[in-house]
Amino acid sequence: MFSLVLLAAVQGTASGDETPPAPRVTQELASLQPARIDREIERISEHAAPGPQVYFVGFAGFGEERVFAEEISLASTRVAERYGSGPRSLRLVNDRRDVESFPLATAAALRYALLGLGRVMDDDDVLFLALSSHGMKGAHLSVTNTGMRESTLDAKELSQMLRESGIRWRVIVVSACFSGSFVKPLADDHTIVIAAAAKNRSSFGCSDQRDLTYFGEAFYRDALLRSTHLREAFETARADIHERERAEEFTPSKPQAFFGLLMEEKLRGIELAAARR
Repeated sequence: MFSLVLLAAVQGTASGDETPPAPRVTQELASLQPARIDREIERISEHAAPGPQVYFVGFAGFGEERVFAEEISLASTRVAERYGSGPRSLRLVNDRRDVESFPLATAAALRYALLGLGRVMDDDDVLFLALSSHGMKGAHLSVTNTGMRESTLDAKELSQMLRESGIRWRVIVVSACFSGSFVKPLADDHTIVIAAAAKNRSSFGCSDQRDLTYFGEAFYRDALLRSTHLREAFETARADIHERERAEEFTPSKPQAFFGLLMEEKLRGIELAAARR
């Protein structure tokens, strides 16, 4: 089990002509999170079948801006279209507009979810893990929502979670500033790691006025539709981002990737099988 560190509740009520207060993460809601994840894992387990299958986990960490929740929503859709993961998808979402539709995104919740999926997935199944949030130097992602005290998810912690889960085959996409710092701690022959920016560079488009970041538009919205293989999708997205940043005179974000040899070979097999259907 796990708990959330909550901020003190705001006192007072709004009058009839004032804007209603935003939904908040309460202690009652926090206490429901393990059970909510358990229900998601149970639902997903009903769609497990023989042969290699893709399971999707999305993590929208920063709830004060809607762009991250929207990006994870699109990522879930695109991965389902490409790899058939739809019924085997789980989203952990922080979103100040809605604290009820999905389990909340915290490091503890992600660990709990990965452990649960590890008990459902077979040795030949693949995890597609998509993370979207504000990033900080030193391989940290911001984790916050209305009513929650801000915390972080870091690369070493994520690496340990994955080892504990027993999930062997992994595709991990990190959409955040400085996300290149996640590549080395997560990279191995059974893992593909894609990052929206170099470890010392910002990515762009993180705004409450946007539905997607620049990386989300280039990779999830466009490149995954146009590309046969994941490496091709990354290279296409990287080139598109470079052209956009140059046109807008931004310092290049320099998206990064590591393609584990065994994982890339396995994913190509899944892509070929999907193309034949």
